[in-house]
Amino acid sequence: MIRCLHTADLHLGASFPALGSFGAVREQDFVRTFRRVIDLAIQREVDLFLVAGDLFDNPSPERALIGCVEGELQRLVQRGILPVLLPGTHDYLLAGESVYHPERFKGALQLVRNDGPVRVTVRDDVVFLYSCCWDSGRADELRACMARRPGDGIHLGLLHGSLEGSPDWQYRGKDLPFTFPALKQWGLDYVALGHYHRFQQLEDGNRLRACYPGSPEGKRFGENGPRHALIVDLEPGRAVMEPVEVQSRQLLELELEVDGQMTDTDIAEAIAAMGGEGTIVRLCLRGVLDRALDRDYLAAFAENRFDYLELVDETRWLQGDFIAAIAEEETVRGACVRRFRSLLAAADNDVSRHEIEQAFREVMVRFQGGAR
Repeated sequence: MIRCLHTADLHLGASFPALGSFGAVREQDFVRTFRRVIDLAIQREVDLFLVAGDLFDNPSPERALIGCVEGELQRLVQRGILPVLLPGTHDYLLAGESVYHPERFKGALQLVRNDGPVRVTVRDDVVFLYSCCWDSGRADELRACMARRPGDGIHLGLLHGSLEGSPDWQYRGKDLPFTFPALKQWGLDYVALGHYHRFQQLEDGNRLRACYPGSPEGKRFGENGPRHALIVDLEPGRAVMEPVEVQSRQLLELELEVDGQMTDTDIAEAIAAMGGEGTIVRLCLRGVLDRALDRDYLAAFAENRFDYLELVDETRWLQGDFIAAIAEEETVRGACVRRFRSLLAAADNDVSRHEIEQAFREVMVRFQGGAR
């Protein structure tokens, strides 16, 4: 039996411009989580450290980041753990300045050739490592790379590929599509998958065939909650997997229902009460109000309760008595309301309508300067 740590989609070097000044902090979260995964591999005394694609967010990361990764991988090598690296769709191999190069990642095995399994010896076990890097996306090439060859030992695959029929299925140019029946036909003892950012295990009856570990750190909202690396114990014909939580911060999408009886201070206090350490939150405000909300005020009131807070205002007030009364005014404010209502009536799609509503909210906050 051998023990592996299976991870994928670490996306080191990703940038987060939408997070403003917090973006630089988030970049370091990804490096910190990578180090956490290395620590886990050492603590659990694994034999193989499997990265099933997209270790980096682009094929030519900054040299300092490469140095950081090489230093962390050396911690594994020095303890007799073999790092196994597979290019993905972000750090793909065909780029002119690909990060994957024989002179880099000393002591690691880089799976950059589609010419059959690589045989390694792990303690007393022979392990055949199967892989396929994207260079054409042809299903026949994928099948030829991954089909089991003769030989006693553990037959282990790594693939950065797209499972057809998965909730995340969306075929793109550099994807390697496969089906679950095809994966079973490959006949491997386990396939370490990457590409989809949510955890998913593929089972055939009581037999575990493959897993997506998901991204160990949420890259965008939708990749919410705990994130994992997988500890996998392998022997011929049998794989046992344990997910281990590894993220530095959790992404969360929450909702708060508000009403016209609440002042802005009431709403701000309710938002603050939802905060928690180690969280990046997108909070959607819903309900019916008699005014536009001042999101700047609300965010400033509550920001120290969150690592990062994004407020989304979806309260309903544009058609209420409050707006109708203003529209009757012979004032600049009344003229502004009438103009926005005309724009909304003429909007021919949801995206345009949403943009107009958001601009309307911002203008009305300035006009009303409301009570707290």
